[in-house]
Amino acid sequence: MTLSLQDPAALTQYLVRANTINPPGNEAALAADLEQMLADMGLLTIIQPLSPGRANLVAWNEDAKGPRLCFTGHLDTVPLGSAHWTQDPFGAEVIDGRLYGRGSSDMKSGIAAFLCALHNFQMEFGRLPAVLVVLTAGEETGCEGAKRLSETSVGAFDVGALIVGEPTSGQCMVGHKGALWLKAETSGKTAHGAMPELGDNAIYHAVNAIQKLRQFDFLVPTDPLLGNPTLNVGRIEGGLNVNSVPDSTVFDIDVRTVCGLEHDELSGRLGTYMGAKVKLRVSVDVPALSNDLENPWIHSVAAIVKSVTRVVPRERTVAFFSDGPVLRQLFGDVPAVVLGPGEPSCAHKTDEWCNVERIHQCVTIYFNLLKDWKS
Repeated sequence: MTLSLQDPAALTQYLVRANTINPPGNEAALAADLEQMLADMGLLTIIQPLSPGRANLVAWNEDAKGPRLCFTGHLDTVPLGSAHWTQDPFGAEVIDGRLYGRGSSDMKSGIAAFLCALHNFQMEFGRLPAVLVVLTAGEETGCEGAKRLSETSVGAFDVGALIVGEPTSGQCMVGHKGALWLKAETSGKTAHGAMPELGDNAIYHAVNAIQKLRQFDFLVPTDPLLGNPTLNVGRIEGGLNVNSVPDSTVFDIDVRTVCGLEHDELSGRLGTYMGAKVKLRVSVDVPALSNDLENPWIHSVAAIVKSVTRVVPRERTVAFFSDGPVLRQLFGDVPAVVLGPGEPSCAHKTDEWCNVERIHQCVTIYFNLLKDWKS
């Protein structure tokens, strides 16, 4: 199938049929396909290799004047899971108006919608707007690709605002909590289970630390947009067999943070709080995303979305993290919205799908945002 910018649903199908499950990712081949498409539009491009088979793609128009509107999306998807799919996860079949497949909602439909909107803008006005397109690898496992962009010249671009094409059912969202995932390890001394007094039980140390975590106080006020930070112990593993004292235990901590919580400081405070028996290592570190709700561009986006969808959103934040705040560390504190055609309730699920009508609707939203942009 040849890539085309005429039909966003067909382009979404092409993207979904490319297996970019992370791990291992294998985003480089898809990035190369999209690079050719963007180059054919007249955009300059950079492919940034990350590791064998993995790459970021950045594209921009050379003659833009003034700040750029940046769109970002990720090329990788999560694994399929163990449950049976009733639809081929890479078939991208359309059934009753739903396009099925892994990545259809999260978030290949968002990428397809934006690229088609960019094409439509070029066809109507005979030029490209001031844009920067950033398509990343490794978002699903902690925004690896976005963090590696600091090794390029991308941060030198003058960016005025940011659109993150994650699934929001076509609504404008203005924030999400940060994610700090910690791997905790306790050590002890093995001994026969019949003589536990000769050993040092690492599981007991872990249990004591986990019990303390249930009373941990973040010592921050409630964020007016993001609410309160949360903490959850999501996995624990330890011991060799039932009749031995375990000498090692590992447990994973998922902390969701709000603005103002510095992750380095928080990690250190958690380590001190749990005590010397616990060693901590950071596995994922993504900041929170928030905005000045009085920003004129934020108001403009909300108005455009409402004019297209005829819906007043009830929520203003999403539950998941994104590349958005990582890119903000490159571009500065620019306004940033999360806005894409995918269904957030379908992300990471078996039989993931996206509404085809919503994809076309989001093309219109993105087109109007490009038209409204000062370029």
